[in-house]
Amino acid sequence: MGSIATLEYSNHRELSARVRLLHWLFVLGAMLAAVAIALPSVLAQPTLYRAQAVVRFDAQRYPSLLADGQPTPALHQLEANLGGVLERTRYPSLRRYGLAYAYPQPGTIVLTAVASTPEQAIAIAHDAADGLARRIAAADGAQLLRALLGQELRQALLGRAPERTDQRLLRELLMTDAVAGVGAQAGQLTLDALSAEQRQALTRALEVLHGQIQYERQSAELRLQRGATPEEQAQARSVILGTANKLRAIEVLLQHLYTAYGTDATMREPDQAVVVTQDPQSAALIPTYRLPKLALAALIGAVGGLLTVAIDRQVGILPKLQELWTYRQLIRNMVTRDLKARYKNSLLGYLWSLLNPLLMMLIFWIVFSVLLNNPIPMYPVFLIVALLPWNFAVTAVSGGMRAIIDNANLIKKVYFPREILPITVVLSNLVNYIFALPVMFLVMAVVQWTQLGRLNFSWTFAFLPVIIIIQVIFLIGLVLLLATMAVFLRDTTHIVDILLQLWIFVTPVFFSLEQIVAPMLARLLRWVNPMASIIDFYRDILYGQPTNVIPTPGLPALDGVFRTLLTALVVLALGAYVFHRYSGRFGEEI
Repeated sequence: MGSIATLEYSNHRELSARVRLLHWLFVLGAMLAAVAIALPSVLAQPTLYRAQAVVRFDAQRYPSLLADGQPTPALHQLEANLGGVLERTRYPSLRRYGLAYAYPQPGTIVLTAVASTPEQAIAIAHDAADGLARRIAAADGAQLLRALLGQELRQALLGRAPERTDQRLLRELLMTDAVAGVGAQAGQLTLDALSAEQRQALTRALEVLHGQIQYERQSAELRLQRGATPEEQAQARSVILGTANKLRAIEVLLQHLYTAYGTDATMREPDQAVVVTQDPQSAALIPTYRLPKLALAALIGAVGGLLTVAIDRQVGILPKLQELWTYRQLIRNMVTRDLKARYKNSLLGYLWSLLNPLLMMLIFWIVFSVLLNNPIPMYPVFLIVALLPWNFAVTAVSGGMRAIIDNANLIKKVYFPREILPITVVLSNLVNYIFALPVMFLVMAVVQWTQLGRLNFSWTFAFLPVIIIIQVIFLIGLVLLLATMAVFLRDTTHIVDILLQLWIFVTPVFFSLEQIVAPMLARLLRWVNPMASIIDFYRDILYGQPTNVIPTPGLPALDGVFRTLLTALVVLALGAYVFHRYSGRFGEEI
């Protein structure tokens, strides 16, 4: 008896040592997996430079720009207008890297420009400070310009010809409709009678107007280059012709002001009401922290691995995985059965995997792009890269939560791991999703070729399996939880069917969250709705940013990927724990 007990004890110790080794190997694998996920994003992180400039203005003179010492919407509108003009006319990279504003004290604005080279960062900061200073100084001049044009409009309606050069130039500007909201009005304003300060403000207003019209012209030229419809091309050509006349009239009037009155200010003279007090002399390198980020990824992987080990000791994940591996042939057969049943007695068979997403994409495209005039560029691509994973999620959740109930007879007759049933549903829908991917790439190729004249495929497509794995982890955990709930509370299936209809409206499938909600609310939705983040990841690597004129694929934000992966693992752990605890009672309940 003693020898038998000793042998059993020895076997137990050997088994425990083997399990501990597997646990440590799993933790190590989790760390390596986390680093592997983070590595492409970290290595692709560009080297960026930051340059700053400072603009100061008389806060009492411009009360509409400050309220209780804080910037008003009017000031933010000036900044947004400046950013759009700079991006379209001089610095296309500005949208990607950004231009930030800080307000350390009333009347002081610190501009921070970020670019890929120090020279460009300095140039952007310099031009942005100059442009913002001119826009602030133009606040008074815009009303003055309307008053002068209103007087000329009244004189023209009375049939009086211009008597002076400035009147003639104002009349030519009036005829181009460059300034909106001009109405006839009486008055005796003339450029000679204006004070030097008023002429400076008028000049700044004309300079800002010139930049805005240049922005309109380049936007119209870009629409022509993108291959718009004949109607849009005709409209764009009309805009280009009109802006040419406007720009010519403004330039002639500005030259007159510069020559006759010396209003060509540099915005750096200290006695002005608005002045650039600090120009960037150098640009600072923005640290990338590549090694700390990889170390943090390894730490997160280790924490996730240790948590999984802790759950395994309570639930027995490794033995369960070994058991599922033993039944891998059954899983394969059930997945094959589901796929065959999906297209049984169908003339087109597998082709429905290609036609279904294509037809759904066409419906959404007609509704949201053609009828509602959605401004998102290359909208069919924007749509289909999100629609396919969304359909995968909905069909997996809807079928997976019914997997136990629908197979009640099988559960009562034969023993096998009950987890196989909901997991099989997820895997069969995954295979169906993979079958539909050729349609996605075909749509992408056709749209890019017709609108850009070239293919815009990217190496970031290689990141697709990582996003699919995160989505599969999340869906398996969710269906395990819902399948358990459905056994004990049959109303779960009806409630979830209703919630699935709501789910699409808080997931950016046919829209971008930033289009309809504030940035903070969009971030909150991504935190509470993992599918919103997952859809955004698909768009990042396959489509790009919908705000760009030509969307270019890129890697998703590293913190977002880890946050969503951690959420998916938590959902999987919760679903596995609940399913494991209550699966023994399934036979009684169904």
